[in-house]
Amino acid sequence: MIHSTTPRRFALATLCLLPALASAQNLLGLTTSPTSGVHRTYQNPAWLADSPHRVFVSLGAGNLHANNNYVRYQAPFSLLRLITGQVPDEYRRSNGNIKFESTYTQETLDDKPKNATVWGDFRGPALQLAVGNRTVIGLSSRLRVAGQVWGASEQLLSALRASLNSSAFYSIPSRNNAFSVSTNTYAELAASVGHTVLETDEAKLMVGLTIKYLVGFTSGYFVNRGLTYQVLPDANVPSGGYLSVDQVSADFGYTSFLQNQNLTLRSLVNGHPPGRGVGFDLGGAYVYKPDPDGATLRAGIALTDLGGINYTADAYAIDQQKLRFFTSDFNDVRNSEQIVNVIRQKLRVEESQNQGSFTSGLPSSLNTSVDYELPTGLGLQMAYWQDLRSNSAVAMHQPSVVALVPRYEHKWAAVSVPISLVNGAVLAGLSLRAGPIWLGSDNVPGLFGNSSNGIAPRGLDVYGGIAFGFGSRGSTNE
Repeated sequence: MIHSTTPRRFALATLCLLPALASAQNLLGLTTSPTSGVHRTYQNPAWLADSPHRVFVSLGAGNLHANNNYVRYQAPFSLLRLITGQVPDEYRRSNGNIKFESTYTQETLDDKPKNATVWGDFRGPALQLAVGNRTVIGLSSRLRVAGQVWGASEQLLSALRASLNSSAFYSIPSRNNAFSVSTNTYAELAASVGHTVLETDEAKLMVGLTIKYLVGFTSGYFVNRGLTYQVLPDANVPSGGYLSVDQVSADFGYTSFLQNQNLTLRSLVNGHPPGRGVGFDLGGAYVYKPDPDGATLRAGIALTDLGGINYTADAYAIDQQKLRFFTSDFNDVRNSEQIVNVIRQKLRVEESQNQGSFTSGLPSSLNTSVDYELPTGLGLQMAYWQDLRSNSAVAMHQPSVVALVPRYEHKWAAVSVPISLVNGAVLAGLSLRAGPIWLGSDNVPGLFGNSSNGIAPRGLDVYGGIAFGFGSRGSTNE
């Protein structure tokens, strides 16, 4: 029926630039651990110089993450069941597709701009080596897949969520709805160095730098600078509506490298990906330990993910008036390429307007941390990561995070319980290490919440990896 398919098609239209929804960088239980080696560089490359190991090897790590501040999940099955394909048959249609009802989500209406992020962070093999007493180097690799909606208005999202079929939205003009939709899929090879520049018996000062070579596989964006619209009743659809756009000023771009195919290992190593770029992380850190047998205080500050990827792609500046979007426009849409073609037609885009390239920025952030660790292995870190990209930037965003991470570290095991504030929601996590194996989540309730247990999450998070260090580093004091 039109009423049940419209929300999906409008959601597809809004998120049309996503290469695949099946697949950033928090991993709080891993990143904040003093024994996590090269993984600490994602918070601050200066922490390399503080590593207790002469050699650290990571065989790989992965993170799947989603968060938003618009809807809470209230389906009768958990998000973990949804992403793993374990939804019971009673919630599926005869063809096996999931019957996802509009009642499975509940709006959060607080007059604030709405953001949503879905990402996959897949860290490949990495190596960290101590070079002399003061310097540690690291080599790492990873693949990042992300899709985001940033700064969208409640009114626009509510109208789309209601399938444009609610008369409550009819003939209410809405203006200046600035928002952005962006996606990016890219790989990076990184070289890091951490160096102790000053050391006394009680303290040491360290600096760090990471240089990244970036290969972009697919990206897309729609940055809306100004949108004036209203929802009007559709005479051809009983109780239906359409979106009447009086004026839109926007930037729109996308790549077609994957040609509507999923990203595979073959596509990673073959062909000529359309994007190339460089990125940088730089930071400083301070360690204070007045008593050799006492507590350790650490503090750090860093700028991460500076830079971007330049794509050879389709890019357009849009400035149009009097546009109409009907539900029927997307009735025959089956893939992202067809969605892009429909939107190009509706926006009246001409090939002569194609700029031929665009630059997609990395999720730049300012990272600060203070860490207190007792000789018994008990520790506590407070971390703050601040997004540095503007709402109108053609770029990924690192959602701002405030985190408190208590932990216990032992040679063969570790546990931490990160509590964080992300997108206005307080999240409770758990991270465990047994030997070289790390498993964790920054949002445990998000994995299991459903309408039956009363937990209504706004996202999920899960990560794991295999990493280990060996060889003890002594004092760097010469």
